[in-house]
Amino acid sequence: MTRLREALGDIAADAPMVNLADLAIAGHRRRRMRTALAMTSVVALAVVAATSAALVMPWHRLAGGATPQNAVMVPELPGGKVGALSHAYRTECGIDRTTRAVDCDSAEWRVVTAGGRTYRVAQALAYTAKHRRVPLALSRDGRKLAYYSDEAAAYVVRDLMTGREETSPIKLRQEEIQAGAILVLSDDGRHLAFDPLVGKKRPTTLIDLRTGKAKRLNSRYEPISIKGGVIELVRYVKTDLWRMPVEGGGKPVRFKGAWIGFSEPHPDGRTVVAIDHADYKMGARTTFGVLDAQTGRIVRKVRITGVPAETTIDEMSVWRSSKHVTVATTTGSDRRLYEVNVTTGEAKLLTDLGTKIRDLTLPGAASGK
Repeated sequence: MTRLREALGDIAADAPMVNLADLAIAGHRRRRMRTALAMTSVVALAVVAATSAALVMPWHRLAGGATPQNAVMVPELPGGKVGALSHAYRTECGIDRTTRAVDCDSAEWRVVTAGGRTYRVAQALAYTAKHRRVPLALSRDGRKLAYYSDEAAAYVVRDLMTGREETSPIKLRQEEIQAGAILVLSDDGRHLAFDPLVGKKRPTTLIDLRTGKAKRLNSRYEPISIKGGVIELVRYVKTDLWRMPVEGGGKPVRFKGAWIGFSEPHPDGRTVVAIDHADYKMGARTTFGVLDAQTGRIVRKVRITGVPAETTIDEMSVWRSSKHVTVATTTGSDRRLYEVNVTTGEAKLLTDLGTKIRDLTLPGAASGK
């Protein structure tokens, strides 16, 4: 059974409100599709969100902390200054060898600093009581961390340079965190966007931590990034891109065809890159498009070179320079991050995540996608 079929079957059984037609496109685009696999016979198939903090800090290979460790050996995240983070990851649920029952109580979020130090984030809920994955997000510079606190029943943003924490005024019961939930943290840590469920039945909530105000967004759109006071929203199937100021306004741009795996906007605000769903379905899995985010024009299509045969693009992501975007791929069961030139398609390997990393969050992108 393919990942997509498993995802559709699992969500159909557990969350009948989800529009399966939308899920077939939106779910592939993001890790949200894979999130639905969490409670099949083996918990938590792989989820990699590809982004990079390289526009703020140099890229470095993932430290050994990315591999699940014995909790006794990993210290808890201390108070005060910790420093910028390189990435975060979630450990897996356990399975009772006798009963085959799934136990997610021991699963936890961990963060790794730019210097390679690993900490347990004990206050961050990793799974709900119904074994739904709870997203955690990092700001682009890695200096702010957003996590769900079960005690506060809300998301909390922590400044890792000072230890100061701000709790969202919007209360959120863990039962509201459903399959494929997404969390996005703005560059400055001021805004949080939380989308509780894959599909279009429940709207994203955009929260301003400075003012305490929140607004519900159009439920047909999913958040991709919050950058420079603008939230990037995508509606699939028809495909629309809406670069909406956090105060509201703006209007969507329609692209011809169906596009998935959107990157954040280019630094000039003009273009984005995305995977052509038609090409993907036909098996041309290393082709992406450069799209004009202001007019909807398809600027060009580009084939990625320098990746192994049978490589699937999972997602386009954060821009590393004006010509290079971070791309997450899967080859067999191996997951890798590449830097891809959007003009030539030439790919340069950033890091091989291997097959053991199950949930990975890098600075600057939506967590849970």
